[in-house]
Amino acid sequence: MKTKDTKIQFYSLIKREWKSANQEDIVETPFYEVSDALEYVSKLAKKKRFYDLKNDKFCFLDTFSIDKNFCSGFFKSARNEFRPNLINKLTGNERKNPKEKTEGDIEKTHFVIRTDETNNEVYLFLEHNHTGISIQNLMGYLNKFSRAYAAKNNTSSRFTITFQMIARNNFLTELDKLERTKIAEIHVDKQILGNDFLNFSNRTVSIQQDVLLKVKAERSEDIKNFAVDIYNKFSGKKNESISKIRIYGQDENGNETFIDTSFMGQVDFIPAKLDDDTGEAVTQDLLNGIRKIANSF
Repeated sequence: MKTKDTKIQFYSLIKREWKSANQEDIVETPFYEVSDALEYVSKLAKKKRFYDLKNDKFCFLDTFSIDKNFCSGFFKSARNEFRPNLINKLTGNERKNPKEKTEGDIEKTHFVIRTDETNNEVYLFLEHNHTGISIQNLMGYLNKFSRAYAAKNNTSSRFTITFQMIARNNFLTELDKLERTKIAEIHVDKQILGNDFLNFSNRTVSIQQDVLLKVKAERSEDIKNFAVDIYNKFSGKKNESISKIRIYGQDENGNETFIDTSFMGQVDFIPAKLDDDTGEAVTQDLLNGIRKIANSF
């Protein structure tokens, strides 16, 4: 059976609640009610679980289960109003698509949620699927249906559900893991062009706010020490000229990789089994893999 590396992203779910009409009177807590809200949704008729997305796309919670402090399931999404002809890769022959315009190809997006009251966290482990639903789509879904659940129970719906991406080890830790550091890209404010050294201040009006400074290592050399220095400069409290740093290099296995101060989200990969007939990830296999990640996090 074929497998495909599936990216799993890590988030923390947060409930931001207004305790009064004063917009500044906000209390943030972990979204402990998430399993109750999703269980409520799972018991609705299928059509009532639908949620419209952009570009004629929609999604709904298809399968959901709870096991102690874990809950898991998957969303189905599809795009309708799109029915191009089909083409056969082996022969090049085309034929009309038999589906109706109100039908769409199903895409699944799997998830596991772990409630950790000891550490005051609700963790979300979400499959990253370009053709499925995004974290923003999921937040929209949770906000709509958790408010409906609150209204059903006559509790306040004066809240919003949001998320935080869980960061990896810090930048310097990730940098230290690189076997070789080859390129450093530093995004700096264009105002440095007008300093005493460059003196281009009258010529920068049409230049983008960020200017890219690219530093390359000599062949077979390493610029890790330079990268550490520039990061320390970046993280200094008084520094405002550097907006982002990206470092390219090789990991311990010789693979080309990069780290970026603007995207240090925790991710993991699962070699998910694929159904021989449909090409889809085998749901139970994928959920088991995500559960193992959630259990050890």
